[in-house]
Parts: sequence; structure tokens; C-alpha cells
Amino acid sequence: MLAGVAAAETSISWSGTATAGIARDGSTTKAYTKAASALATADQAVAATKAQYATLALYQAYVEDVLILDIAAATGGALTATTEATIRQEIATDEAVMTQAESILGGTAKSNLVTANNLIRAVQAKVLTTLDNIYGTASTAAGKAGDFESYSEVNTTVKGSVTTENGMTISAAMSLDAGNGYDFADDDGFDGRTGSTGAVTLDNVTIATAMGTFKIDQDAVTHLVDGDDDGNADILYTNTFGSMSISSAIDVTKDTDAAFVAGTAATLVSTTGGNATAAAGEVVYTAATTSTVQDVAWSAKISMPVAGGTAFIALDEEGGNIFGASTTLSGIGISFDSKLEALDSELKKDRSNTVGLSYAMGATSLGATWNSVEDGNQWGISAGYAADGMSVSASTNEGSAWAVSGSMALGGGTSAVAGVNYTEDAYLGLSFAF
Repeated sequence: MLAGVAAAETSISWSGTATAGIARDGSTTKAYTKAASALATADQAVAATKAQYATLALYQAYVEDVLILDIAAATGGALTATTEATIRQEIATDEAVMTQAESILGGTAKSNLVTANNLIRAVQAKVLTTLDNIYGTASTAAGKAGDFESYSEVNTTVKGSVTTENGMTISAAMSLDAGNGYDFADDDGFDGRTGSTGAVTLDNVTIATAMGTFKIDQDAVTHLVDGDDDGNADILYTNTFGSMSISSAIDVTKDTDAAFVAGTAATLVSTTGGNATAAAGEVVYTAATTSTVQDVAWSAKISMPVAGGTAFIALDEEGGNIFGASTTLSGIGISFDSKLEALDSELKKDRSNTVGLSYAMGATSLGATWNSVEDGNQWGISAGYAADGMSVSASTNEGSAWAVSGSMALGGGTSAVAGVNYTEDAYLGLSFAF
């Protein structure tokens, strides 16, 4: 056994970065999905029986509750009490028009009810337009950016590997993260650590064999279709066959999927039908529900060179899939992908198609993307410059989510870094690698 150990090749390496500076968190105001289209459908469904809401109080409750709860459903229930209060305040800004409608409702004649409903519906349309014009965010002043604070952090990774006599290589990596860091790129902000508090994590264990490479990282492997939302796999297998590469992400945890049930929007209906007057007890509210969570057990991907570029296709156990290709023509990088996530597949939604362009002119680079999903954020553009130890990058999109950051080399592996974005996240500091 000792002879076998002596014959094995072993190695240990370590690397890391250190950062320090001042930074602040920007506004915590978050964007919500546009509500106008969903509410237009709900509004049409009750348009013929608006006489149910023959008092201002009942109809105003309808407008507020359906608006608030439909936005909550569209954002996966992520509606805070503060945002709800702001939406109610926005509706209340047109109280004068509401009062005018209430005076018309003094009688029960159908003509009076129709006139009043038209006034109130105009108010509802104004509220929805106001919300949608700022991408669904509640109509209020932007949240106040935080105060500047200092940050300092050291990240280091130690990696050890051993190669056995039969050619199998086993490696493991461990990371140490100490100090209160600041992450601008992912909009995460401060780590929130104080004093000497830190974190030690086992990054992964990797086993490279003649049959392929297995990376084991519990609940930290990203699936190969819906990587943005599903990163809880445990094992990543990769291998090559000639020019073709294959990979598979596997979640060994028990598959917890129940039968799929689609979410529903909130409803507010009368129990008595089209009566000319209504009482509060006659109106029944049903809360919105969310769709069943999709638990992906495995995903797989194949990529290969095609026509001077690469092409790929990936699918997962829940019916999600993505395919795409990238190449370069006359110096212009072109990429395309078409994705249908597992939940969207269940809900019969359209595919998300994305086209990207990139071009480099010496030290300057340009990029642009466009997506087929009409969500107020269909396009994005970016530009960068890197030369003589200095780099600057800037980006923005249809939703005006812009960011600018840069760095300047100071020598000895040290750089001055800075950045600011549309939420007023900002930082200025030093960074060096070792």
C-alpha cells in the first residue's frame, strides 16, 4: 500500500484575492411584472355586471384587491406590505374622480351606474398605465440609497490532487472567505459579516477517469437548461467523444414532484348575480395561487463544432429544453438560443428566443442582445475598453438597468476598482490577486 502511495503523483496549490474599499447599497425598490394585460382580462370578465359594485367602497375594493393580488401572482407572491401600501396610495390619488362617481351613484338607475363605472374604469386605466410606465414598480420616489461603508475581504482557495497508478485523478478544493466583502457584479451588496467572522466551504470533489469526469458538489451544481432558477444538482458528469462534448447534471435527492397544478389569479365576484345594489357580504374573494414547483432530477447537454462555430442542445427531466449556436462572420460574433423552461412548458407558454451580437475593434468591444419575451426588458447593449492596464465597461437595457464599472492596474497585481449602477449601488476600492 505504501509503495502505491509513493508512486502516486500529488500536488497542492492555492490562490486568492483580497479587496478593500468603500461602498454602498442602492435603492431596494424592486421591479414587478406589468399588470395591465392580466387586469384587462379580469376587467372584461366582470364588465357586464359592474352594477354589482353599486357603491364606491365596493368597487374601489375590487380595483385595489385585484390589482394588488394579480401583481403578487405575477411576481411569484413577492409582494411586500410596503409595495401594497404604495399601490393603494396611488389609487387614492384620484379620489376626487372617485367622489364624483359616488355622487352619480346616488340613484340606482342603470344609466347612472354606467356613467359612474366609466369614470371609475378610467381611473383604473390611469393607475395601471402609471405602474406599467415604470415597469410595474409602485409609483413612489425611488428608495433611498444606503450610506457608504468600508469593506475588506480575503478569499483564498486551496486545491489538492492525486493521480493514481491507473491514471485516475482525484482532486478537492476548499475556500476560505474572511471579512465583510462587497459584490457589485451580482448586485448582492455587502456580505454582512463583522469582526473576524468568515466562512470555510468545501468547493467540490472531482474525479477524472478514462470514462469521464465527475464533479461532486452537494446542492451547488447548476442544471443545464434553467440555470438561473435551478442550481441544486449534486453531480456534474462531463466527457468528450471526438469533437462532441457531453455533460449531465444529476440531483440525487429524492424527486419531490407532485402532479402539476397551474397557478390561478385572484378573483372577486358577487354571490347574487347582476343585482343593481350590493352589500359587502355578497362579494366573495378568492386568493391567487402559485403553480406547482418543478423539481428537476437531471439535465443533459450535447455540444459540437458546426460551420466555424459551435452548436448545442440541452434538455431536462421536467420537459425543459434549450438549443442554440454561435459563430463569427466578418469579425462579428453571432449567437442564438431558444429556451423553454420546465414551468413554461407546463403552462404552455411561448419559447424564449435570444439573439446576441458582439464586435471587437482593437481595445474596444461592443455587444447587443434581443429577446422575444415582451417583458419590458427585451434588449440590452454593452461596451467595453481595455488597454494599458485600464478597463471600463458599461451596459444598459430596455428597462434602463444601467451599470458602469472599471479598473486600473497599479502594479504588483494590485488594481483600483470602481463602479455605479441604476439603483445607486456604488463602490471604490483596491483589489489584488495572489
